[in-house]
Amino acid sequence: MIGLVFAPAGVNTQEKEKIKIAGSGGMIPLVTQLAGAFMKEHPAVMVQVNQASIQSSGGIKGTADGLLQIGMANRELKDDEKDLGLTAIEIARVGVAFAVNKNLSVRALSSSDICGIYSGAVVNWKDLGLQDEKITALTKPDTDATKELVRKSLPCFASLKEPASVSSIPTSPAMAEILSGTRSIGITDMVDINASQGRIVGLTVDGTAPTLDTIKSGQYKLVQSYRLVVKGSPTGTTKAFIDFVRSQSGAKIIEARNAVPVK
Repeated sequence: MIGLVFAPAGVNTQEKEKIKIAGSGGMIPLVTQLAGAFMKEHPAVMVQVNQASIQSSGGIKGTADGLLQIGMANRELKDDEKDLGLTAIEIARVGVAFAVNKNLSVRALSSSDICGIYSGAVVNWKDLGLQDEKITALTKPDTDATKELVRKSLPCFASLKEPASVSSIPTSPAMAEILSGTRSIGITDMVDINASQGRIVGLTVDGTAPTLDTIKSGQYKLVQSYRLVVKGSPTGTTKAFIDFVRSQSGAKIIEARNAVPVK
């Protein structure tokens, strides 16, 4: 289902030029906000952002097949996708974080602590010198680009097998909702942490906190790129939208979401 982001009053949506966008679930909130701001400046255009994740692979395929004008991908194009005549345009860099509900006292872990939790070797916070409380761990599906990044970035996570006690949460909004309402640890990103208004806290990993400064400097390693994927080179209103995203106005929106804009 395609979700309409915003329709300026007094304009017949049937007469609007439409841009259809879908793909990575983690990108939906940011791209939705960018689309709304773009349409305020371009009332004759309707940007339709699918509010259900079809993952990066779905967005890339939909664009290659001509079903979408823009696909959302939070990873690089794979070798077979590079042969489809697509262009991937990086718009932001976002910190991926192991995050907890604000009511948990933990604020920093080592990568070995994290792998202990997600392998099932560490099941209580007291084993890490914290409160006596069972650890509830949440993960992403193995096909998720964020999970792939974690496996590549943390050597001890590369071949780690998660036990059944680690619950897999299929979408970013669902992960954020559960982390906001329960005393859990999960994998999310700084955009969702920012949107939680303090209910979720991103953890320092191996001594480095996930902040805009550490992402910009390259000190923080768990970083994914948000990309807009088009067929060929962007033209017309599709190009106008991408130009807006990469403009100063778009950069302000991206940075306000706790992401680093890329021009």
